[in-house]
Amino acid sequence: MPVNENNALKAKHVCYLAGTGGGKTTAVKLLGLVGGHVAIFDMYGDYKFDGRKNSPFNGIKNRPVYHYQTRAKFVQAFAAAWRSGKKFIVAYSPQFSPALKGSKLKDARVAELHWFAQVMWTATDGNRELHVIIEELAKLASTAGKDDTIIGEMATGGRKFGLVLHTIFQRSQEVPKTIWNNSPRKVLGAQESRHDAKLISVELDAEITDVIQLSKQNAAHEDKRLYYLVKSRGGIGNIEPYYINVDKKSKEFGKCQKITFDELRV
Repeated sequence: MPVNENNALKAKHVCYLAGTGGGKTTAVKLLGLVGGHVAIFDMYGDYKFDGRKNSPFNGIKNRPVYHYQTRAKFVQAFAAAWRSGKKFIVAYSPQFSPALKGSKLKDARVAELHWFAQVMWTATDGNRELHVIIEELAKLASTAGKDDTIIGEMATGGRKFGLVLHTIFQRSQEVPKTIWNNSPRKVLGAQESRHDAKLISVELDAEITDVIQLSKQNAAHEDKRLYYLVKSRGGIGNIEPYYINVDKKSKEFGKCQKITFDELRV
């Protein structure tokens, strides 16, 4: 069970939202919100690391990510890393039989996610942060309302035990309210429709024209920049625009830059 409860700790959970190609995983890797001790439920291998490559997109900001496909190997590696006190990133990428299809495959994935989450919850310690990243949670969530699973418990109770939950979605309608309401930090990338842009602008108390502008700027700087609105803390407002340089030919490749709303709207 979690230890060293500390109610003075601030909530740091983060929700990342963007449509296909809107830069969700890029934001996780490069916006600098991920801490030193990290565990990832990486169902699709989005955080693979190749030691032969030197790229900010390799792993997380070129930090090694060690992947494990079985429960036993993952928990052994995580426990050793967590006990060491040193910085680490480990990922659980369970493999499934090709014979599993449809609802049976989803049920198997959900079971592995909840096992992973239970390991994280048990390990949390209010004396140090543990950052937990869950990719494409919407595909495994059973509701967009109250989440009464172990994921919901991490969202509501993790703060006082140093747990920082990073969850990634495509649309705001997919996010369980338990996760959304307990994540004071939010990262918004380009949306795929005006309808989605309108909904998320209300949720973030942002101008819909600014939300739409993210897509326009991405198109204007295709393969060079990805634009975001970042809500840095709870409360109304507290939103700032950023972009990440994704131009491999640029000296600023992989760098994150805060800009003004005037620069976003140009």
